[in-house]
Amino acid sequence: MGSSTKKKKEKKKDFQKPKLKVGKAKPKAANFTDTSFKSKAIVLQQQLSEQAPDVVERFRHNLSLTSSRSDSQRRDALSYLTGQLSMSPPTNPVGTSNLLQKLLPLMSDSYGPARRQLLKLLRLLPADEVRSHVEKIMLYIRGTMTHISQEIKDDGLNYMEWLLDVAGEDVVSSAGCWIKPLKDFMSVLGWTIRSAPTLASKNGWTSAPRTTFGAKKHGQSFPRQMTVLAKFLECGFKPEAPNAWTANDWFSNINSVPWTPDPFGYLGLFKPPRDEDGELYRNREDRQDVFQRRFMDAVEIGVDMAKKEGGTAGRAAAILDQTLKDGMGDYERTSRFDDDEGLWVGYIM
Repeated sequence: MGSSTKKKKEKKKDFQKPKLKVGKAKPKAANFTDTSFKSKAIVLQQQLSEQAPDVVERFRHNLSLTSSRSDSQRRDALSYLTGQLSMSPPTNPVGTSNLLQKLLPLMSDSYGPARRQLLKLLRLLPADEVRSHVEKIMLYIRGTMTHISQEIKDDGLNYMEWLLDVAGEDVVSSAGCWIKPLKDFMSVLGWTIRSAPTLASKNGWTSAPRTTFGAKKHGQSFPRQMTVLAKFLECGFKPEAPNAWTANDWFSNINSVPWTPDPFGYLGLFKPPRDEDGELYRNREDRQDVFQRRFMDAVEIGVDMAKKEGGTAGRAAAILDQTLKDGMGDYERTSRFDDDEGLWVGYIM
């Protein structure tokens, strides 16, 4: 009975007309997920370790990620390194020298959050270990301050302020770290003056000094630049602490280790001769002299014009003006331009 019914159903299927679907298919939903794929088995050639990588390996791995092409990876890697350095005691298995060598190029990183995270990391480095790398750090800071991007320029001022807080005296007394940064400040401020007034206008200016650029986007950059310049000059014009010498000090200092990097670099025994821009100015009077000859007139004119503008720029100019009075108040020099010699001559009063 059952078999005959089954045969009848099979014969009936042969005479049934199939229903054909005509028209367009129904559009798929926006959240449609294709589940027609087939998964394959994953075979592990080696069993995974139950223990996670140690702190040193994780630190080195995140340090390598700071050169990643991904903006978020660079930022997250710097955040991890910052957390390790903020621990008590700080975790830095590679040392400050290797850390700076890897991180200094990130000062001009195109991603703003990465630059800000880098600044947080730099502020955690030991000051004693940073001082021996001042010249190398200044090269990257100067490149950042004169960058084409205004945002990177502004962060360059933050890097400069950090270095002045950590090693201000070492900055102004290192080779190439006095005149060259001053020239960068004059460039970004727009305060340029020729060596001889006869080559330009009556007052020696090649172009009108820049104030707030007339734009809201960069309006705060100009006062900030003057504020950091004032801090830089304050470190350079700071009087040296007097040394109370005794009879035994001369003999004890013979065997003592110098605390400044490259203590005999000013002799130029093992290096090619430097020009005036790359020279060392470890003496306050020497820094005053070269500032008076090359930058004093430009800064004074720029400060006067910024004062007239008022507002934030005027207040920053007042701070810079007070720094000049405190730093150059005990220095007097008269100079004139010699037409026969074609250069400035002068004498100290």
